[in-house]
Amino acid sequence: MNAVLQFGAGYRTYIIAAVLVLVVVVEKGLGIDVPGVDVGSDWLTHVLAALGLGTLRAGINGANK
Repeated sequence: MNAVLQFGAGYRTYIIAAVLVLVVVVEKGLGIDVPGVDVGSDWLTHVLAALGLGTLRAGINGANK
């Protein structure tokens, strides 16, 4: 279990951002209802928030180097 947590240590934020985009694509693109998720008509803001989260993480990571 510890090996799995250490593998994803640098990529957790990117994985969450990708899952957010995937959920929006499944909800709006494929029309499949994902339980617990209500995207509504403002789906683009969800996608932009996920992309912004990934960009923010990349910026922080780049500033630390």
